[in-house]
Amino acid sequence: MYNTILVEKKEHIAILTLNRPEKLNAINLEMKKELHQALNELEADSDVKIVIMTGAGRAFSVGHDMTDPPSTSDEFTSLEEEEKLFKLDKPTIAAIHGYTLGDGIQQTLLCDIVVASEDAILGFIGPRAGGFCYGSLEVLPALIGMRKASELFFTCEQISAEEAFRIGLVNKVVPRQQLMPAAFEMAEKIMKLAPLGIKYTKRMMKRGFFDAELKSSVREAYRVLRVSEDRKEAVRAFMEKREPVFKGK
Repeated sequence: MYNTILVEKKEHIAILTLNRPEKLNAINLEMKKELHQALNELEADSDVKIVIMTGAGRAFSVGHDMTDPPSTSDEFTSLEEEEKLFKLDKPTIAAIHGYTLGDGIQQTLLCDIVVASEDAILGFIGPRAGGFCYGSLEVLPALIGMRKASELFFTCEQISAEEAFRIGLVNKVVPRQQLMPAAFEMAEKIMKLAPLGIKYTKRMMKRGFFDAELKSSVREAYRVLRVSEDRKEAVRAFMEKREPVFKGK
């Protein structure tokens, strides 16, 4: 049914898996559209109580697929999929391992709870790729505070799972082989509680995020960034496997 993701159900838990392991689950427009469709279907499925998001292979996701055509950027940054994941009317748990970067870490942030394996490496890529971390701008400061969020956004520094736990970016760190069991254990704890109570608690917590002003600002910024010389240089550097040289143009 899907080309870039897998969806399976175990009792009342849905497992949504990013499934481009040969690309370390780099996220392209096709994957974004498939995630959006799958989330809508899972929200409408009364048998599903919890959604766990994870990645196939060696990484959760290395972020945006830099080989995706530039013409897809408007759809890619529409925030439709991000808002659906963030405001899904069912609890979401991210189970992450290996590289969890750029758009990959943004998917993680939009889930309600994050369980990380000890080998997880987290970081933002936006300015390093001539862009910005459009899907995290509201959520990350709310989670860890403005100053630490600014540091991670501006330096694009990669951090360990333990450091992510220390600053409140993830809920739990476990050995790699315990990742999915730990995510399922968390899901089972939630499923013992009243679903309507969880649903409306989540709605109130997510109130005010992804408003019209943010969406307008994201569209405006991307119109500038996608045609900038720095963005073109970032793509060239990626293809040539070298460090980019930015000029602020």
